[in-house]
Amino acid sequence: MKIYLARMFFILFSIGIISAQAPPVKVVFTEKDREFAIKYYTETKDDYVKQLTGLSDAQLNFRAAEGRWTIAEIAEHITVVEEALFGMITNGTLKSAPPTCETPNRIIDQMVILSITNRQQKFQAPEAVRPNGRWKSRADLLASFEKTRNATMDFIRNTKVDLRNHFGNGPMGTLDAYQQFLFVSGHSERHLAQLKEVKADTKYPTK
Repeated sequence: MKIYLARMFFILFSIGIISAQAPPVKVVFTEKDREFAIKYYTETKDDYVKQLTGLSDAQLNFRAAEGRWTIAEIAEHITVVEEALFGMITNGTLKSAPPTCETPNRIIDQMVILSITNRQQKFQAPEAVRPNGRWKSRADLLASFEKTRNATMDFIRNTKVDLRNHFGNGPMGTLDAYQQFLFVSGHSERHLAQLKEVKADTKYPTK
């Protein structure tokens, strides 16, 4: 899983946007941060539900080509990764000691989102988060996603922890816990774009 995240973060380097980091400033988790994150999570949640609503089994399990994921597999992957990353943030990053310096270097928040949603570079998901038919039906996929997403949003909505004061290291820089949460929603947005590509395939079933 850590290798998978490292490869995703590497997009920042490969598309050339990590080179410009924000000047060191004292940053704290604000209500504006919270509102932005909840809005972003709500948008990707609503899109997930919209994209799966009304799909037939044929549409859900359509495979555009050998080695390509179906909509069901993409939807499953989104939920599995969110569960895994939520655990890594809450049980790892948020248990790390606050930095000793007051103004650690930070990647700009928008760069985190731009990096993960950019689909120019592809990645091979590790076995632990690859789809394997955990949820068989559209209803089960929706239910599992909503349960996972609601738990994540409830945490962000209610936490008293300064999400800007705990950090996780990556090969191209350091993300604070808040940015890691942005990464989670960005991962959803990335794969929802992949899901829409499946729907746009000329062989995609009409019903």
